[in-house]
Amino acid sequence: MNVNDAIFIFSLGPVQGFIAEARRLGDLDAGSRLLVKLATAAGVAIQNAGGSLIFPVKLGDDVPNKLVARVPTGSVEAMPQAAQQAIQTEWQKYVSNARQRLMDDGPTPDPVWEAIWDRQVNSLWETYWVAAPEKGDYHAAYGAASRAFDAAKRTRIFPQIEEGGVKDSLSGRRSALHTGDMKARAYWAQVAESPNITRAELRPGGRERLDAIGAVKRWGGLVKSSPSVSLVAAADFMAAAKKEKPALAMYRKTVEALLGDHLFRISNDADWPYGGDLFFLETLTPERLDDSYGLEQPDDGPLEVVRQNLRALYRKVNNRPRPYYAIIALDGDNMGKMVSKCRTESEHQALSQKIITFAAKVRPLVEKYLGHTVYAGGDDVLALAPLSTALPLAQELAAEFRNVVGGTASAGIAIAHRLYPLSAALRTAREAEHQAKQVTDKKAALCVRVLKRSGETVDARTTWAAMGDTFERVVNLFQSEAISSKMAYAAAQAAYALPHADESFESELRRQLRRHRHPTKWTESEDVWAATLCTWADSLPDKTEGLGRWLTLARFVAQGGAG
Repeated sequence: MNVNDAIFIFSLGPVQGFIAEARRLGDLDAGSRLLVKLATAAGVAIQNAGGSLIFPVKLGDDVPNKLVARVPTGSVEAMPQAAQQAIQTEWQKYVSNARQRLMDDGPTPDPVWEAIWDRQVNSLWETYWVAAPEKGDYHAAYGAASRAFDAAKRTRIFPQIEEGGVKDSLSGRRSALHTGDMKARAYWAQVAESPNITRAELRPGGRERLDAIGAVKRWGGLVKSSPSVSLVAAADFMAAAKKEKPALAMYRKTVEALLGDHLFRISNDADWPYGGDLFFLETLTPERLDDSYGLEQPDDGPLEVVRQNLRALYRKVNNRPRPYYAIIALDGDNMGKMVSKCRTESEHQALSQKIITFAAKVRPLVEKYLGHTVYAGGDDVLALAPLSTALPLAQELAAEFRNVVGGTASAGIAIAHRLYPLSAALRTAREAEHQAKQVTDKKAALCVRVLKRSGETVDARTTWAAMGDTFERVVNLFQSEAISSKMAYAAAQAAYALPHADESFESELRRQLRRHRHPTKWTESEDVWAATLCTWADSLPDKTEGLGRWLTLARFVAQGGAG
């Protein structure tokens, strides 16, 4: 420690809004990876300029966008410029990649195109920084820097930039790229006609129109491959199908014969390198195959063979893929308070190391539950998972955070149909995360929001402690048909007349369990289950109505999104 040092806080934005600009999972991955690349570049620049990182204590796979460092007082003025220059240098790598791709595969840029491109790539990133002299008291210096940083972000000035004409498909706010003599739809229709552009990269006919930022996400070279949302939804089915290799291989053979050069790979999976949409029968229609793969008027005979082989695979697996998946947004609770308790730099670095240790555990955990990690930096996790594994995954992530970091975490889960707009589902997950943190003052909670294709949205909240393993046990009871699916509706109806989780409600639950249990598959105690559910209901924000929602959600999960 040097009493002449300063505590330096630096951040890069926008973050959540930028990541949320996505129509496919590849956009989400690219946006997340880009922010990590830029934050890493800033961290390296700070270190090269003589700074010592405190948070994160070291640079890794998922660097947060906010950095804390100790810097020599004499370097304070030069430090932000060094970080900003490093960000711009790194950003230009991906900008150049995307620009070259469009020059190779699209209409020749003209001054109109150039003006849009330059305006958008040069006005995106915002950086904020403050520094406070330490003078031998780390805690006071960090507190002063944090207060100044918060004030700087609240008083930032937004530049007024005119974005006219047809807007891009990802953000819906910026002008889609086009030339002076070619409107946006015509321009992007021509880009999509390039033999080097697959339908996994761009929808044809000008139905997808990108701005410069969207183009960087698609063709900046940030990610080599990403699964489709449909593949995430079908991940549990695919895992089971891989155990029936002859049936899966036969289905793959017939798909390849039907689609030929229209088929595109999205992974290097040895058994199934294609999209998950091909595991759903509704994809195997002339209209869908034309729209998604450009296969016009497929022969009825070969198409029916493919459909028959998919049904045969269903029979072998004894299941069908679920059309719903989940987005999990998990965030540490009261992290500001945890940091404020750090009296010294070494304590702050120790907390940073715990968070790094937790982040390293996230991807293996998500893979264990057949999910896909978008981001696992610091106390913030964004992941996708199949419907069947989403809640147990979220529970284990929260438990791991508590075990490793020592604090609690709350999560928001959006459950959406695979054809539902990804950006809207992502916003819903963030909204659910915010709602989870409102359940109790202590937080440590979960909010699940189901975006059904028909019917009203289901919204259920609980603390982790109150839920325990009850939800998963109820799902298992519905799946095994030990209790009828009507039990969920019965509990929801009872809540209208019995809003309090008291003896009367417990008695009604006991009566409904006896009414809806299977005569041979039910092996539980109605008394114990009625008491368990009533106790859970008493802890919920909406009491008995909340329990009805959780039981309805359990039925939905058990039936794979049906009903």
